[in-house]
Amino acid sequence: MSAPNGLRRAAPALLFSALVLFVWADPLWTGRNFTGRDLLAYNLPMEKTIHDAYASGTMPVWNPYVSGGRPLLPNPNSGAMYPIRPMLAALPFPLAMRIYPVLHWIAAGLGVLALLARLQVGGPAAWLGAVTYVFSGASVSETFYPHIQPGFALLPWIVWALHRRRARGGTVVLAALVGLDFLAADIFTAGLAVGICLLWIATETARPDRRRETVALALAVGLGVLLALPQIVATALWIPETNRAVLGMKLSDVTLFSVSPWRLVEFLVPYPFGSTWELRPAAVWGWRVFNGRQLGLFSTLFVGAIAPLAVARLAKRSLPGLSFARWLLGLGLAVCVLPSLIPRSWGSWSAPLPLRNPEKLAVAAVFALAIFAARGWDDFRRQAPARAATLSVGAILAAAALAAAAWPAGVGRWAAGWLGTLPAHAATAAVQIPAALSEAGLLWMATVVALDGASSQRRGIRFAALALLALVPISATRKLVEISHPAEAFAPTAFALKVRRWDPRGAFRVLGEAIYHAPTFDEVERRTDLSVVERPRRDWIQHTSALWARGTVFNFDFDSGDLARVESLRKVSQFAAGFQDAGAFFGNLALRWGIRMQGHPPVAAYRRIGGDLIQEWDELSPSFPDIRLARRWREEPGSVAALAALPGVGPEELLLETGGRGAGSARAGRISILEKSANRLRLECESPDPTWLFVLRAFWRHRTVEIDGREAEAVPAYLAFSAVPIPAGVHRVDWRE
Repeated sequence: MSAPNGLRRAAPALLFSALVLFVWADPLWTGRNFTGRDLLAYNLPMEKTIHDAYASGTMPVWNPYVSGGRPLLPNPNSGAMYPIRPMLAALPFPLAMRIYPVLHWIAAGLGVLALLARLQVGGPAAWLGAVTYVFSGASVSETFYPHIQPGFALLPWIVWALHRRRARGGTVVLAALVGLDFLAADIFTAGLAVGICLLWIATETARPDRRRETVALALAVGLGVLLALPQIVATALWIPETNRAVLGMKLSDVTLFSVSPWRLVEFLVPYPFGSTWELRPAAVWGWRVFNGRQLGLFSTLFVGAIAPLAVARLAKRSLPGLSFARWLLGLGLAVCVLPSLIPRSWGSWSAPLPLRNPEKLAVAAVFALAIFAARGWDDFRRQAPARAATLSVGAILAAAALAAAAWPAGVGRWAAGWLGTLPAHAATAAVQIPAALSEAGLLWMATVVALDGASSQRRGIRFAALALLALVPISATRKLVEISHPAEAFAPTAFALKVRRWDPRGAFRVLGEAIYHAPTFDEVERRTDLSVVERPRRDWIQHTSALWARGTVFNFDFDSGDLARVESLRKVSQFAAGFQDAGAFFGNLALRWGIRMQGHPPVAAYRRIGGDLIQEWDELSPSFPDIRLARRWREEPGSVAALAALPGVGPEELLLETGGRGAGSARAGRISILEKSANRLRLECESPDPTWLFVLRAFWRHRTVEIDGREAEAVPAYLAFSAVPIPAGVHRVDWRE
């Protein structure tokens, strides 16, 4: 292959990569970071815990900062063994988190290019398919979910590997990609990849070859399972002890993030239900469409206007990949839309599988639309779409926008009534609908102009048309992402700095008291004035404090990933928070510090020690450290008896589940902490009497605790945490997660 030919073949990949780097120049080249949505509240704190573990040369097995301490690597939402994470651990964390999403966007686009090249699609058309896939609303929204973004990026590569399986080493390549997807650990995207491969075999493989290809796929999946076996085994040990496995999940929880049929209009109008990218409740009127929430998992489903046009144009064409794309589009929409149609009266039923968020599967439809967009470009190059039809759509959108602008109040009331939303949302609809229709009309007409130029014989005009088509999804979805300076996103708050000074050894935790208070109107207004970045940094009921190596006990369980005992104790804490004599309950769990919004009363026996214009800072005295030798304890035969005894437990009294009933006491002992890291504790304990060592880490059977080199058995303490028996004398304790 000559150099000019090689450069020509590589041009689409180089131009696509350059486009991604240009679009995301901020944050890549300005030193700012992706923030917003779930990033600071959940994902970035978890990513930092993983990053710091790899950077220190250890495995990210345990998260000591969330829920009092819980398994990290076994939780599939962490994807802790996905190879990109240890690779990026060599970089400073803010830089790694700037590179991570951009790297996956580039990889996803190159995968689409590779697949479409196998389907004999021309370079410009394949480039447009990659743009459609990567700059879709679903793809850009996935910057908020780094645990599912790898599956999105790997999906086209896995189909590409299946298509080229008969090439040398094809099955091994397919197995490696499937294994990477399994290591990323999101069951939805991994299952989707396997399902899409089966669909490809059924729709794009000759009938005589289907059995052989299915067997080869099964072999590749089996090899992928072997590659990801450590992650799979760890997750299999974790699942049975989680709250979602023990108590199950309701249908209403499982289907909360599914796609309402009304949202399909987003394929034409990017934001018909409000400015979801603003992340302000007052900017959205279509709450009912989002199941009573401000927005869906993906802020919009928009992919550009050429893909829907191509679906209509190529509905009956027979070209490689189109049969697959048609089936994938229909099935992809079905699996994420049909759950939203389940009657609300069924919401309290138990879900057959404790898996959430079918909206994730909308990426299947986006993948299909990317193939349609690429095929559509080649077809529209030969013959532009009928101007009468395309212009009429633009005229309808323009007329609707003008009507909405002329009679905003009436349109707002009609829209709110049509969807059955609250009358208060009519005013928001009156403001948002004209803007949404105007934007849709402009994007549609830009597409019409571009497609008219696509059939030109002049290369420059065709290039300009291609660029204009790329700008359509980019202009609509680029604004979804919040970008902040690292000092604004990651630096400790004033309260966190105070806690660090008051408790340099990290022996205590913080109670986000807002978890027990329904927000007042004034608080909602005050929180709305805070930036999207600042909100989770202040309330201490998210996972954000892990960014500052500070922990909580009773925080929101974002991923339903807490162990069942921890979730049960969290529910008990909601009752305890209503009693002023519950100080012992919180103090025994090392919750020395509290933070609340101004206007809220303090929880239990907490007392104000400071604050700022928005929040009050509290302290609970007495409170006891996260690692300590028991002075008094009570033994119960099991969890039910321990739960009944919990309200009567006094300050510093340890509640144990030993299988029997009894009580005991010991004289004061001494602990020397030799090592305290996420995965390991090494202690020297000295006690004049036999006693118990309490450790504020979730009770978890898959750890090793040795006393003087001999393995000891831990028992549950305070329902959810852990304790081991310590004989009289001086002993070494080695605690490994």
